[in-house]
Amino acid sequence: MKKSIFLLMIATAMMADIKMSDAQMKKMGIVVQPVREIKSEAMGPFIGAFDYNDKGARNYTLSSEATVAELMKQTGDTVKQGEVICTIASSELLASSYELKDLRNRLKLAQEYAKKDQALYQDGVISLRESQKSALEVMSLKAKIGEIENRFVFSGADISPKNGMMFAIRARQSGILAHAPLKAGEKIEPFMPYLKIARANALSTYIKIPPKMIGSIQKGAAVMDKTGKEVGKITAISSGVDTMSNSATAIAVLNSNNNYRAGTSGEFYIASVQTDKWILLPTSSVTKYKKNDICFVKNANGFTPQIVEVQKTYKDHVAIKPSGLNSTSKVATDGIITLKGALNGLGFE
Repeated sequence: MKKSIFLLMIATAMMADIKMSDAQMKKMGIVVQPVREIKSEAMGPFIGAFDYNDKGARNYTLSSEATVAELMKQTGDTVKQGEVICTIASSELLASSYELKDLRNRLKLAQEYAKKDQALYQDGVISLRESQKSALEVMSLKAKIGEIENRFVFSGADISPKNGMMFAIRARQSGILAHAPLKAGEKIEPFMPYLKIARANALSTYIKIPPKMIGSIQKGAAVMDKTGKEVGKITAISSGVDTMSNSATAIAVLNSNNNYRAGTSGEFYIASVQTDKWILLPTSSVTKYKKNDICFVKNANGFTPQIVEVQKTYKDHVAIKPSGLNSTSKVATDGIITLKGALNGLGFE
């Protein structure tokens, strides 16, 4: 320990390098972290709300009114293709199921008559017009059956009779249940989405932008979290301003490797049209020295004091011009007082 203190004391106030081994750093409680490179200028912070986007998602709707009888899955649950999500009760679907059964029976008979009529026509017993009547009846029944069958697979849902008036709703794809009824007894309105299944990693954030900043944001701009890490790209910007919130909306599709959750919100920064790059340092790595902002950059033998120009201050980081630093640099974040004391020629106990 005494040897480490002696090495620090020989550093002068002339911004000289401070020699120190890794073992000595550990004894002095000095910790380093890598820096990050970001695009400037990053505007913000802005608040964005998370939700699953429609890319690869499926909304489920019904063509008639129904009531939720039982919920097997809740919003946020993972579902597999063919798995029952809920059961519903619907008098209209029940009537449709009876009608469908009747039509299928009639179609079977009509196809038999059409086959016989075709044979009679070929034998010259009946006219072409008479044989075509039964063929047209088959076509008409098939069209009616198709229309009713669509009620049971409307907008992606597989609906199958269960007990009496009950029908099971099955998933036609695997994913996350992004939207579902809250409880049994809830009404399902015709043509209104009551279920939504999305890809697990298909998250977007809807970011509120002040009107005066809309012109500085473009499609394709990088979106960063509060640490400066890029988490997505802007894919759309609203052309108008919401009069209620006096803000525009920018939509960003997030990278798949994120820990965000739909229904929550986060703080974001957006790169403007400027293409310069900045270095992002942890706030704890920057300190004042003789009216300058400095940090201590790790080198092969210890640390180099580096004067920095702070361009923007974030919650936990500061952005500086990249002079003297690059994306491979590491800076001291703990033990700054010890290193600063070495520059001031102070001794340590």
